[in-house]
Amino acid sequence: MKIIFNKSRGLGDTVEKITTVTGIKAVVDTVSEVTKKDCGCNKRKDKLNKLFPYGSTETSSQQSVKDNTIQ
Repeated sequence: MKIIFNKSRGLGDTVEKITTVTGIKAVVDTVSEVTKKDCGCNKRKDKLNKLFPYGSTETSSQQSVKDNTIQ
């Protein structure tokens, strides 16, 4: 079985990929289903993606340094 992943938007997506490949996500999903309690994985993933995004989400100060400008 081959798992195909989309490009990670941030740290949350990367953590999800690691837990999926290692089997941790399957265990958490099973326990969550048995206990009828949400594990909070999606909220945690979204929060980590917002806190630690990948790509071109630079702050204005980072852009200023990159452009050698002073604000």
